[in-house]
Amino acid sequence: MNKKWGKMLGSVGIMTVLVSAVVGCSSEKAAVETTKPTQSTETPKAQAKPVTLRFAWWGSDARHKATLAAIEAYTKLNPNVKIEGEYQGYEGYQQKIMTQIAGNSAPDLMQLDYPWLPSLSAQGDIFVDLGKESAIDLSQFPKKILDEYDSVNGKLVSLPMGTNGFGTMINKAFFDKNGLSTDTVWTWDKLIESGQKISQTNKGNYLFALEPGTTTGGLGEFILGEYLYSKNGTYWVSDKPAITASKEDISEALTMMKKLFDSGAAQPLGDAALFSGKMEQNPKWVNAEIGMTSDWSSTVSKYKTAAGEGKFAVGMPIFAKDGKAQGVKTKPSMILSVNKKSPNTAEAVKFSNWLLNSKEAALILLDTRSVPTSEIAKKTLVEANKIDPNVAKMVDNAVKNPTSPPPVVQNNPEVADIIRDICEKVVYGSLTPDKGADQLIQRVQDKFKDLK
Repeated sequence: MNKKWGKMLGSVGIMTVLVSAVVGCSSEKAAVETTKPTQSTETPKAQAKPVTLRFAWWGSDARHKATLAAIEAYTKLNPNVKIEGEYQGYEGYQQKIMTQIAGNSAPDLMQLDYPWLPSLSAQGDIFVDLGKESAIDLSQFPKKILDEYDSVNGKLVSLPMGTNGFGTMINKAFFDKNGLSTDTVWTWDKLIESGQKISQTNKGNYLFALEPGTTTGGLGEFILGEYLYSKNGTYWVSDKPAITASKEDISEALTMMKKLFDSGAAQPLGDAALFSGKMEQNPKWVNAEIGMTSDWSSTVSKYKTAAGEGKFAVGMPIFAKDGKAQGVKTKPSMILSVNKKSPNTAEAVKFSNWLLNSKEAALILLDTRSVPTSEIAKKTLVEANKIDPNVAKMVDNAVKNPTSPPPVVQNNPEVADIIRDICEKVVYGSLTPDKGADQLIQRVQDKFKDLK
């Protein structure tokens, strides 16, 4: 997978083009030729049947506006089609989609996160097998990505909307006033040491902030999982399913996590929890009283807008001191699936291909879902100099040294809930790191038995 990812973005020289090319963005207008019938007996073409599609997605205001603009462009090209957008923030989105699927009221088109596919697909034959749809130009997507992230039981149930790179979102105003370099590659130990000094000198200022998290993200994936992967060079669970890390390693990671919050390096978890899925709305981020957080490249625009013009940067992920690996996570930023029970699957498939593979849609959506995975969409934005350099930098960092694909079981909702619960209890002090490691191992192993 590593070579494929490197080839996928490296082939268009994304970072080089972004820095050096200044190519004007041009729009193409199709010429319409009107002719009169040569015979009076010619029958007018039948008007296309009216179609209404529902399309659900989560995201920031920038993503909402871009997606609505793309929908408007498509419906102008296809006047018989009406597309109703159902959009919101990330919080609660997954549960809403799962409930709709269970109640046979799911939208025709759904933006999803790839770790959800196994549990959603377990509810039945829900999604159209896009591998059998001739209206989809699959040649624009790397086959390895389609196989590893978008397929379930041999069926292509989704398409990757963008390529995500993981790293840190940096509030440059905070870094400047505290004499920190945005080029620093942080270890958790260094973050705790520097963050403790900053919080002692400037009360109410924190070098780091992170919410407890949802199914993906937060304490479990962005701290515990990141620390253990960096320390050992392997994921701490496998898809057997089994726990591969030792109790000592897990206890060490939980000890570091508690110290991160106890030292004052990180904003108190209870305060950060008020902004789950919307950390950019945290007043301390807006007021440059938080230095950085961890997140994916697809979220750059919201942090950047909230920080203010010229007050934002991105950096590498945070690693374990003297760890075995400094790989960077990469994955589809999000995926797009078509509801098999939709009465208009043919039109939904047609729209999916236009949204992801057309030059027109690419120039409207830009990088609101990170760098497009579609080769033609990505090339269009690179040539037009339309990819945010911060987004490009994060993706470039990832494809240069990507981690291996994570085990799907790590993001199983029930497993993720257990991990988050233990991490919170350790941070809040109701469990010691040692007992937290014991409980985490026992509870996750018990859950694994149910999954086998």
